[in-house]
Amino acid sequence: MSMSLSSTRAPIPYAALHANKLPATNIQTPASRTRREIAGDPPAAGLPWTRLPNRERDRVLAAEAQLAERIAAAEDEGYTLVEVPPDSRLGPAMRLYQHLLNRPLLQQWIAGQGLEPATLTVHRDRIEGYVNHNGVRSAASFSLTDNSGWNEVSRTLSPIRELLDPADQGLPFVEQGKGLWLPHQRVAQVDVSRLESVWQVIGDLEERYYLADRLEKELEPLPDNARTDWSTPPTELSPASPLPAHSQAAMERLQRLVARPEMVSLLAREGFDWPGKPFRVSEGRLERQSPVGGWVDLSRYVEAVDTLNDELTALTTLAEPLGNAVYSTPRYDMRQLLDFKGLGSPRTVAQTRNVIDWLRTSLPPAPVLGDYDGLIKQDWAPGSLTPDDKNAVAALAGIRLGGAHPRLFGALTGFTLQAMQADPQAHLDKLLDSLDALAFGEHLAYALRWQGGQGNAAVLPKALRQQLVIAAIKLHVNPSMPDKPGEIAGYSIYQPANMGRSFSEVRRDIERHLQESKGLDPKLAVLAAQVCLAQAAPELLVRDVPASVHIGTPAWVELRLGCALADHNTPGTSRMMSEQQVTALTTLMPTNEGQATLMQLSALKIIADWAVLNGVVRQRSDGEYSAYDIQDAARAFFKQRQEASSAFANASLELPTRKTLAIKELLRAFPNSTQAELERMTVTLASAEDRRNLPVSEPRFRSLVETYMTGDLTPGKWVFSDDMPVLSLPVKTPSERTRSPEVSAEARDRLDKPIRYLPELDGLLKTAVNQHHKNLQSAYATKLKLMFAQLPLADRQALEVGKVELFTLRLETGVTEAEETDEYRDAKRARQGTLMRLEHAKKVVYYEVFANGSLIRRTDLPEAVKLNGTARWEQVLGDRGPDYCLVVRGAQMAVDFDAYATGSNPRPNVIEPAVIVEPLGAVFSARELPGNLSPQTFVPDTYGSRRTSSIADRISQGNFYEPLEAMQQRAREPLPLEERREARERTHAFLLGFVPFVGAYQEFKQGNIGQGMTNLMVDAVGVAIGAGGQARGLIRSAKALVANPVSRLVTRFKPSAATLASAKSMATFSDCAFDFIKRSTLFTNAALNPLDGFPQLLSAATKGLVKVPALLVGAGTKWSKAAPHLLTAEEKLRTYLLASAGQASGTDAPTVSSTVARAGRYQGVDVQAVQYNHRWYSINPRSGQAYGTPLSGFLPKD
Repeated sequence: MSMSLSSTRAPIPYAALHANKLPATNIQTPASRTRREIAGDPPAAGLPWTRLPNRERDRVLAAEAQLAERIAAAEDEGYTLVEVPPDSRLGPAMRLYQHLLNRPLLQQWIAGQGLEPATLTVHRDRIEGYVNHNGVRSAASFSLTDNSGWNEVSRTLSPIRELLDPADQGLPFVEQGKGLWLPHQRVAQVDVSRLESVWQVIGDLEERYYLADRLEKELEPLPDNARTDWSTPPTELSPASPLPAHSQAAMERLQRLVARPEMVSLLAREGFDWPGKPFRVSEGRLERQSPVGGWVDLSRYVEAVDTLNDELTALTTLAEPLGNAVYSTPRYDMRQLLDFKGLGSPRTVAQTRNVIDWLRTSLPPAPVLGDYDGLIKQDWAPGSLTPDDKNAVAALAGIRLGGAHPRLFGALTGFTLQAMQADPQAHLDKLLDSLDALAFGEHLAYALRWQGGQGNAAVLPKALRQQLVIAAIKLHVNPSMPDKPGEIAGYSIYQPANMGRSFSEVRRDIERHLQESKGLDPKLAVLAAQVCLAQAAPELLVRDVPASVHIGTPAWVELRLGCALADHNTPGTSRMMSEQQVTALTTLMPTNEGQATLMQLSALKIIADWAVLNGVVRQRSDGEYSAYDIQDAARAFFKQRQEASSAFANASLELPTRKTLAIKELLRAFPNSTQAELERMTVTLASAEDRRNLPVSEPRFRSLVETYMTGDLTPGKWVFSDDMPVLSLPVKTPSERTRSPEVSAEARDRLDKPIRYLPELDGLLKTAVNQHHKNLQSAYATKLKLMFAQLPLADRQALEVGKVELFTLRLETGVTEAEETDEYRDAKRARQGTLMRLEHAKKVVYYEVFANGSLIRRTDLPEAVKLNGTARWEQVLGDRGPDYCLVVRGAQMAVDFDAYATGSNPRPNVIEPAVIVEPLGAVFSARELPGNLSPQTFVPDTYGSRRTSSIADRISQGNFYEPLEAMQQRAREPLPLEERREARERTHAFLLGFVPFVGAYQEFKQGNIGQGMTNLMVDAVGVAIGAGGQARGLIRSAKALVANPVSRLVTRFKPSAATLASAKSMATFSDCAFDFIKRSTLFTNAALNPLDGFPQLLSAATKGLVKVPALLVGAGTKWSKAAPHLLTAEEKLRTYLLASAGQASGTDAPTVSSTVARAGRYQGVDVQAVQYNHRWYSINPRSGQAYGTPLSGFLPKD
């Protein structure tokens, strides 16, 4: 078995999975085990497949009766748990749960955490129990987002847990070989008819792990640009895989094709009649396995015979949904299995590594209540609330929650407003689980005449009653729910005024808006905001979002795109994930063009909102944005992101030093030597007379590198110490003249020739440091522009059209005015901060601009400040005694001068007694607003503004945080340890300010440069990121960056130009989703095919009116050639992501009889309905029974 490469390379050996590396209990043992253990045949080749447990059919009835008796006894005696008989209908599901719980990897994790198995309870998003550390027991909980490892070890467990506990009340741990204990209330809740589909999901997940591990082992030594062919190595399938059943008909048709007389004669004529060798149709080619291995393409022979060619064409069509391959024998290959899973056919190592990332991607189970839609849909659908229903619910909600004395839920009492704001999700869950809320849900169901199949609201599912409570809250907030995308009760989340604000600030604004405009109680406003944000802005509910991620930044853009991916099929999933997990989805690369197009549809609304926030595109009241608007937005977005990335990379470069430059030049002079070898080389004075005349304090031999650094390495003076001859005869008497060895000409040339053209190091160092200083100034200017772009809208307007003044702060020099020089003043100037004054619309505001990335708004400073200090006549003691001279004195000022001078965090309420404020350049004069704009409509493009750029350049050039002279001195001479630490901390603080702008797509690894750097047009050698991992990780890390030797980077990052040219660049979702410049297919199709639904699709997607999957379903019938392409991509992505979350993609067929259901229309929708109590109800597709509220006005078809 081998994976074929291009013809210029040898095949990659197939690395088989060894059974001794697999957990022993992942392999099922024969059926001789006891009934309470999982029975079944062991998987072939020792692969870790889970098999569906069997039952003894003749014991099913007895087992069911035994279970019923145990439930009755538990209810009578007050017990919670019952033992499920293994042969009952529920037995196989419980045995599957038991088996997955006791897999070695999960058991190792439990033991590693110190958990006591008997105390464990498994929930949808966590596991709870008691830990025992050194005899001390305490309660503990581990979640899917806490980096504890529970997310990784519980992936295959999640589907069966969801089947057994759909309400997430918690499942007990079931030990291997012990009884199958389950709370008796859950027995009736388990839908055992879904066990087969759950088992298939588990098998799919196991196949993913198997494929990822196998592919990873094959790729370890290979470069990204190497070609691959994964159709050669065969693969095993999980027993749960549907591929064999789906392939049966196509396989039989292929067998008939190769047995046809004309095919048999063709094979004999062409010399391909190899007995026993299988055939396959792979990617449209008919191939046969040769006796020596590999596959021979027979397509050109078959295409010459019309009957055979027609059959091959039909088989090619049949094979497309089977992974684009079918074999004449039960056989499958790795490329086929990847394609069957919707991951395409990777052709290079880089593409295969991306597929491995997809295989390892997992999503948490979606919450039962989804995105809290509250049964309120944009367009009515069966099971949702009708317009009349919404009016009724709003009225009932107003009675309970409105008025002067609202009757709130009991779950809100006993908690402070601050506690609820600190964890709104936990308090919302408590409210929805409370008896008070569930009773209110039942009341609403009764008032709406809701039917759940039995005609009794008391038996309605808990989740339905909770959704009705949510509907009441939302409709009380806004009776016309659902709101427009990005809005909550008239509050626009993505309004320009929110640019640069933190998530918590926006949430507090929303809560105030609900209190002031809707009259909500403050506590209810907190929970109402939580409910509404789940649909309006799900990124605000993602867990563990760093405080530095603000609205309108690239980090926020990526977070929104990640939420769109996570919520693609099951809304609300992103709410169960951390920021790191969500943004990691955006680093995946699409496996086909269809996926890329789908993500562009999701990105249209995001990029339009970003452009409005940043002033790139004017806000449209109707939400309509043209292709030109979107392309302008994409152009500005990528420009900002690329400049931020380049600035970050430049700021990450190590300061050039004498030693690093010396090593760099010596490596050129001695190309066959490594850095370590150079540093070990020593030289000795070649002349005996020079050695005799050298002072005793001077060494006779030196390091080659240090000799070059001191400027002493000149030709003719030195020789390698190893080339210095040794005296053969010792000196006999003190008076005898010392014999000096003669150095040969060859020995002198071995050193002289390489060093003859070494450049003078001082000039080289000065040039390098000057360039480094300019690069840092440019990076500082970019950072300042990014900081200014996050100012409040009024201040951004003032920055663009108001009067702007820049000031520096310094202390008194301590000399007279006559003695003061620029050097004296510069020595006292604070360079870590600049004071900026904005005056606009008769208002003055100051900003303290610090190099570490903080901007502090000050409104407590005087409208005008005294500049250049005050010159006073003071008595000064001079050489001739006391005399009166002019001395420049500072004034008292409410600033923390230490923060300006050292970059420390500013302290509040600090009064500096003597500060001199000096202007930094000329004033930026006020100017008029652009034409046709008012203060209410003017949103400046602050980052792209020339004026902002001039202000940033003024600060970075005129008050840079480190003078050029100090930087040159630091490059020439090593600093003391304490000063090196201070410099490192300043660099770290400076870099942290970039992180929200460079995004998760740009990876930096310690000692290496990640994939994100390859797209930057900068010299990346020298980047030193000590925190490791993604650049975004620096937000969460308080670790200072550590030095990274240049040699390590040079040796590890040496891609040749030919290699880079041949490797095809792969764009992540973060790149291609927003690239509407190079990838403009959507706009082109809309222009060329105005009648096929594309223009309507783009309009709806840009407005964010409907989720992309719903858009595709709704518009699919209108499309022409593009419809099958995108619908197929959507279906494959939907299936793959559902399985990633442990969910099956299939749905159960309705069971209602056609004689009972009546087809008709309601609210413009085709509906299957049934009459109950003289009212029409839509049909629940699962139960086939009446469901939802009455359909007043339903029109049955004749």
